[in-house]
Amino acid sequence: MEDATKTGEFASQWAILPARVRYDAQLPPNAKLLFAEIAAKTNTLGYCWAYNQYFAEKLGVSADRISDLIRRLEKAGYIVVDIDPERSNAERRRIYLTASAFSLVGGIGENTETPPRQKHRDGIGENTGTLKENNKNKMGLERPKYMALDIFKSIAAWCGDDGELMLAWMQYADMRQRTRHPIGTVATVERACGKIDKLSQGSRPYKLGLLHKATDCTWRGFYPLTKGDEGFTAPPPATDEREEAIEWEN
Repeated sequence: MEDATKTGEFASQWAILPARVRYDAQLPPNAKLLFAEIAAKTNTLGYCWAYNQYFAEKLGVSADRISDLIRRLEKAGYIVVDIDPERSNAERRRIYLTASAFSLVGGIGENTETPPRQKHRDGIGENTGTLKENNKNKMGLERPKYMALDIFKSIAAWCGDDGELMLAWMQYADMRQRTRHPIGTVATVERACGKIDKLSQGSRPYKLGLLHKATDCTWRGFYPLTKGDEGFTAPPPATDEREEAIEWEN
């Protein structure tokens, strides 16, 4: 095999290995190198579609070992693997970096207990670096590539200056996207926010609890929290009976 450093294959690429991944003692060294390789490919495309065999050749391991390392990175919440059989072979699998890989909040390695909520796609590099300012909310959180700008703005307007609430909304929206029930209209956002406001009665912890519970359980709608749930308050918001989830379009 010809030496890639001599052919100039990597001349226009650079890799990033954030501290959260770099110092995660639960990850083997090759998993961290693989994350850097994925990041290098993400820089130019917004996501990485390279095959396991490609990574295997670069890292000098087997394709099966790459599969295992990808699973470990995904379990840790550092990447999201999106497989769509309807896409062409080269594009069938897309690997996205997550916001939690670059987060300074929480202990290193804590993502392993809550992977669903951590799976918020936030590509890095050229594509996201050139986004216009209206593709970011007030806290600087960037619009996911799959989300229409008017939907993003509607969510951002409801969240206001609350970055944690906005991140919870994005994680919920990402879950909907991954489970093939994307949020497709502003009206959907408005109904969802109305439901959250009604159930929470203005309680911020309750709002976060609703979004996190729906995301973790892969629910399309929202149900009243119960004792033991994050954000639960006693007495809970007044409801005569368990309300039905909103089944939205798309």
